Amino acid sequence: MKKNLLTVTLVLFYFVGAVAQSDLRVLLSKIDDEIKHKDVYIDLKERKIENLKARKKALRGAALEEYAINDTLFNEYKNYISDSAIYYLHLNLDIANTLSDEKKGNDVRIASSFLFARLGMYKEASDLLASIPVDALDSQELLAYHASGRELYLGLGQYSQNTRERHRYWEMANVHNDALKRLAEPGSEEYLRVEEKALRLTNDYQGALAVNDQRLKLAKPNTPVYALVTFHRSLIYRKMQDVAKEKQYLALSALSDIQLAIKDNASISLLADLLMHEGDVNRAYQYIRFSLENAKDYNTRIRSAEILKIQTIIDKAYQLRNDRKNRELQILLGVLCVLSILLVISVLYVYKHMRKGQVFSQKLKEINEELESFNARLHDMNMELTKRNNEVAEANHIKEEYIAYFLDECSKYIVKLDNYRKMVYKKVQDKQYEELYKITRSTSLREEELRELFVNFDTMFITIFPDFLIQFNALLLEEEQISLKRDEGLNTELRIFALIRLGISDSSKIANFLGYSVNTIYNYRTKMKNKSRVSREDFEYRVKKIGAFM
Repeated sequence: MKKNLLTVTLVLFYFVGAVAQSDLRVLLSKIDDEIKHKDVYIDLKERKIENLKARKKALRGAALEEYAINDTLFNEYKNYISDSAIYYLHLNLDIANTLSDEKKGNDVRIASSFLFARLGMYKEASDLLASIPVDALDSQELLAYHASGRELYLGLGQYSQNTRERHRYWEMANVHNDALKRLAEPGSEEYLRVEEKALRLTNDYQGALAVNDQRLKLAKPNTPVYALVTFHRSLIYRKMQDVAKEKQYLALSALSDIQLAIKDNASISLLADLLMHEGDVNRAYQYIRFSLENAKDYNTRIRSAEILKIQTIIDKAYQLRNDRKNRELQILLGVLCVLSILLVISVLYVYKHMRKGQVFSQKLKEINEELESFNARLHDMNMELTKRNNEVAEANHIKEEYIAYFLDECSKYIVKLDNYRKMVYKKVQDKQYEELYKITRSTSLREEELRELFVNFDTMFITIFPDFLIQFNALLLEEEQISLKRDEGLNTELRIFALIRLGISDSSKIANFLGYSVNTIYNYRTKMKNKSRVSREDFEYRVKKIGAFM
């Protein structure tokens, strides 16, 4: 009886799993098709925006009506093109100032702060929040204010390199989160969202799923809210390590993003990462390239960096797969060559002795048939080699796209420098020497660029050497090993030895790059050698060999 029950249970699990995989295949095929027809949804979005602009153009000095249309245009652009969204927020701020309408001004500043926080413009977002008189806000404005505050400090906590302040950022995010729960109406989307996240962070996954079920009932399909709720559901399944369900809800979220022409999204890039780890490299590459195009159009540096990291990993997996298949093909060709040589020897031997009788004639016929079979296999091998060469050419094309992407980033930096030059020229022309003196005296620009340099350095180094921390810790005593938080880059010690791994061993060069004194770099190097489980003399040599097989 027990044996029969076990058999039935296994069959049911297999059936449920097969149905889920079938649903996922349908969703992925639907995403593939929608990506091909993405221009249809973009055209719908553009026509809607053009109609709004035409209505605005027809207005004649009606400030309140213009404010309303600008607000609608901002909502259309906020997930589509960030620059245009900011433009309409600025227009409405001007209208609010002209009308001396403090409420409208506060609404615009709160919306601007939320958008800037999502774009990684944390200084601007913080300044705007600080300028808002909280005591003058009504209940709805307070909800929006605390949502913006939560977005700001969550972003700072996740991306800031100021590790000493990170804990404070998380605390501030929790303060705003608690305020949202107090202010939000029980059962509303914002209230349920806060409650769901709290349950997820305390590992109460069944409770989080139950709350998410309520959110799904409130969210209409094919809306931005539905895309967000399904994305949050995928995060619960990720914590539960249920990859099949995670992919299913990432796919539902990504599908909604495509159909709504939402270009600020994370679902499809995370889905690409999962597919890459499962070996579906071609589809993963297609999805990540689509995601990167969206990030460029939306113009957000944070999302571009996240996507580029995943794309680099996918490109590496793609290249490794091609290399492995080429090696297998070379081995097969070698075996076939040996077999062909043996076959030729056999044919010559049989031909030499065929005159001895009819038996040898029959053997020769059989060997000829085998030769034809081997020739057919050789032809198939040649076709496979041609296919692999084409795949290698495609991999080279991917590298060319990377080069183009980095050239584009360089171009943006040149534009930034030119804008700075124009600003300086304008202030010189206007004889604003005191303001120029304050600007040039400040080191904030240099510090910001250094932070960005370190972020980019960490990201690219970890992409090239994904196991660097594991192999570096293997060289250290167990109690001295380095532990990093999730999504954290390199700390100072790791960054010094990352440069050594790249061939920069001179302490003065390392000091110049990191902004420390030579003596400080020397002390860091000595300190790490003292923690080594290998000999001090051999430690840096072993570091230089990390990832040497790649």
